[in-house]
Amino acid sequence: MRNVVTAIAIGLACLAGLWLVSVDARTDDTGIEAGLIFLIAAALSAVRPRAAIIVALLVGGPIPIVEAMRSGGFPAGIAALGFSVAGALVGAYVGIIARRSASATT
Repeated sequence: MRNVVTAIAIGLACLAGLWLVSVDARTDDTGIEAGLIFLIAAALSAVRPRAAIIVALLVGGPIPIVEAMRSGGFPAGIAALGFSVAGALVGAYVGIIARRSASATT
């Protein structure tokens, strides 16, 4: 069961990363995009805390990669990776605390 949940979380992280690249290309609203990156990484990492770093890289990594390919230099979207790492760490912490409190009450 854990492997299935991990595979689903990683698959959704891949899809979210690709979707966020298209959002980044169509909008200039950086605040909303940063919030989406943070929240998506946090939600997926809360479901599977052990995969938090992989989720962070898959959610926030495609944006700087695509921007580096477009511009040919240092990508301006490297902050997306920071937001995704922060979101993944917060989500993993919340997921761990929720699991511990659920197991303590049963």
